[in-house]
Amino acid sequence: MGVAGASGAGKTTLLNLVLGLLEPTEGRILLEGAPWSPLPERERRLRRPRIQAVFQDPQASLPPHRTGWEILQEPLAIWNRGTDMERREAAARMAARVKFPEAALAQRPGAWSGGLAQRLCLGRALMLEPALLVLDEPFSALDPTLAGHLLALLLDLKAEGTALLLASHDGLAVEALCDRVMELSAISCQLSVTES
Repeated sequence: MGVAGASGAGKTTLLNLVLGLLEPTEGRILLEGAPWSPLPERERRLRRPRIQAVFQDPQASLPPHRTGWEILQEPLAIWNRGTDMERREAAARMAARVKFPEAALAQRPGAWSGGLAQRLCLGRALMLEPALLVLDEPFSALDPTLAGHLLALLLDLKAEGTALLLASHDGLAVEALCDRVMELSAISCQLSVTES
């Protein structure tokens, strides 16, 4: 599903509600048919790997003191998945999948371009094989070549069954990726959904 609307219409707020980073004042959110909000975090925690995010500012969402290797392996370590060697191998495979140069994995985020940082953010989000990937303006930091690669990767994920929730000003990407588009209006606070 695509989320469209002018700046200030509430796209990022909606994504944060879906992620459970904000709580709705009305209504509720379901994840895979089960309540997601409002729930205390201790009840959501076990399902957190099922929903992952790629935020608009890749540099701000990466820990500046960690290397690429550490960033990619961290989700697996937190959830106690695999041995150290298996996590390292999984990180190498993911770097290749998102076209992040393996040599740059030894560096920290400050050494990367916005495009490299965004690719690593996507790789980190995919390490836990989420059912839902939430993307907030994922193409904004990328040049056309890298944006095309990201689009192809997201199309592959969609074909494999990963649900995508995409907020983007890139109309072509929304059209290519999304079966439905939700239009948010800041003026009237209305929501409309169209099928594509």
